[in-house]
Amino acid sequence: MYRGATLALGLVLGALASPAAAQPTWWVAIGGQAAVETGRLRDRVGTEGGGLFAAGWHLLGLGEFLLGPEVEANVGRLAAQLGTVGDDVTTLRGRVGVRVAWWGDEDDEPSVVPYIRGGAVYRKDDGRFIDDHGAGWYAGVGLDVYLSEQWSLGPFVTYERVGLSIQTETVLIGLTLAFSF
Repeated sequence: MYRGATLALGLVLGALASPAAAQPTWWVAIGGQAAVETGRLRDRVGTEGGGLFAAGWHLLGLGEFLLGPEVEANVGRLAAQLGTVGDDVTTLRGRVGVRVAWWGDEDDEPSVVPYIRGGAVYRKDDGRFIDDHGAGWYAGVGLDVYLSEQWSLGPFVTYERVGLSIQTETVLIGLTLAFSF
């Protein structure tokens, strides 16, 4: 019974899933972002400015949707108030997750492609007085506005929650320039 149900599920998913044919298969992006702490640290740290590099693979097409893994690395800088002293903190993040983009019909070439994303994040904060790191999760939304067949520019918003020595809850808002191939 179990083997038959597994085989049936595999056949159904295989029939629905197809490699992304007319859509781009790979993408790389660079961008800038501002991060605002919304949790317990919101009164202690300023707005973080930073840059990012990301890459992904549209591994699978399911109807009008493209699914695939994504990775991202970013670095930022923020000012922290620690009572009577301040600290300039460098924040490093690494993310691994999944992106789901709505492409429409596989033969379409849409000018705007919305997506959702989510996964795991590792964060390291390093300053004169602060040395902390931890893991957590992220979820976000964004748009790729195609400038040409391979180039897109688009905004994104991401929420992350990371367990440092104090729980962080951060909203990141940014803009990326991506090349798809």
